[in-house]
Amino acid sequence: MTPSVPGPRRASGRGRRAFAATWWGQAWVAALEDSTLDSGRLSRGRTYARQGMVGPVTIAPGQVRATVQGSRPHPYRSRVHLPVLTGAQWDTLLGTIAARAGHLAALLDGEMPTDLVDDARRAGVPLLPLPTELDPECSCPDWGYPCKHAAALCYAIAATIDTDPFVLFALRGRSREEVLAELRARRAAGRTADTPPTPAGIHAAGHHSPSFSWR
Repeated sequence: MTPSVPGPRRASGRGRRAFAATWWGQAWVAALEDSTLDSGRLSRGRTYARQGMVGPVTIAPGQVRATVQGSRPHPYRSRVHLPVLTGAQWDTLLGTIAARAGHLAALLDGEMPTDLVDDARRAGVPLLPLPTELDPECSCPDWGYPCKHAAALCYAIAATIDTDPFVLFALRGRSREEVLAELRARRAAGRTADTPPTPAGIHAAGHHSPSFSWR
């Protein structure tokens, strides 16, 4: 489950809204910006992202990675890690989605319901990243945490998260196809549980019809 997506589109403008238009995309950017006090590297990362220096992105369970072109001739290999959910957390999250029919409909329409995220968080499942969860890694010699290249990757991927909230599910460990398959299985199991048992029939051989006499 390592889909590649084209290099993120160039962002224009300034601030979080330059990279994310949705509230969940902006929450991703906020987690990055709240994870560090190094405003200088974040500023350089925003510049790299605006200039389209981030190459094609690969999304895999627990990480997003891409090459990022810096000031040197060869690009650097940057990654940002995010903890995957445990089996118990996935069970809770899927149950939260299945509890309201509107949740899945919204996700399929490219929307992330706020009440879904809130309900999951209250149950101990962080779908959106916490600032302490983002773990950057880069092949560059910069000791910053994050370095400007990993910061650029985080800013750039926000546009992809904007258009497809299932990217967050993939980063947490399960693809769109896996999530939808498990939700279908839960729905089918629920229909089976709601179906009353079929009454036992009467064997024809043991059934005696009443006799009538016609006068």
